[in-house]
Amino acid sequence: MAIAYEHTTARYRHWYAKLLRFYPKPYRERFGEGMEQTFNDLCRERKETGEGLFGFVFWVFVETSVEIIRENLHYNYMKNISANPRLAALVGFLFVLPFLIMNTIVGSQIEPFYSLLRPQGPQPVGEYALLFTSLLVLPFIGAFIAARPMLQKEDGKRKFYLLNSIIVAILLIFSITLSIGLGTEIYRCDVLHIPNCD
Repeated sequence: MAIAYEHTTARYRHWYAKLLRFYPKPYRERFGEGMEQTFNDLCRERKETGEGLFGFVFWVFVETSVEIIRENLHYNYMKNISANPRLAALVGFLFVLPFLIMNTIVGSQIEPFYSLLRPQGPQPVGEYALLFTSLLVLPFIGAFIAARPMLQKEDGKRKFYLLNSIIVAILLIFSITLSIGLGTEIYRCDVLHIPNCD
């Protein structure tokens, strides 16, 4: 029984080591050995406690496969973004779209989306979270993506791209200006309760 268990465990370890080869090379070189060691340790612990391996191994393989897909998409996407300044500028600028869409929905009161964004009654925490995300988090992520090609060194030097710099400036100015304006309005209306405040 113990010999069969050892044989099965060795086979699972072998398959897991092969599965890890599908990670992007930089990720695999950095984390692969540790991941393999952790998997081996967990298999050994399950053997010592007498727990079955199949369900555990199945779940680890599914989880690892999903992570491999995610890491490959991320690695290839960021590599392409870094190599293509125009694409980086476009993708960075698109991060302002959620705010523009929400602003259009609220300004034109497009139902049923308007009721989801602005339910009746006191200002919900969810609305503030949406505002914070669309005004601060997303534009800063967009600015980072647009600036990414300028952060990479080629031949020991960084390159300057005018379009990317303009997009970064627009996103940051947009975010800061609207955040100050809306923050002031929220303070006046919801904290100070000034009459006729909209």
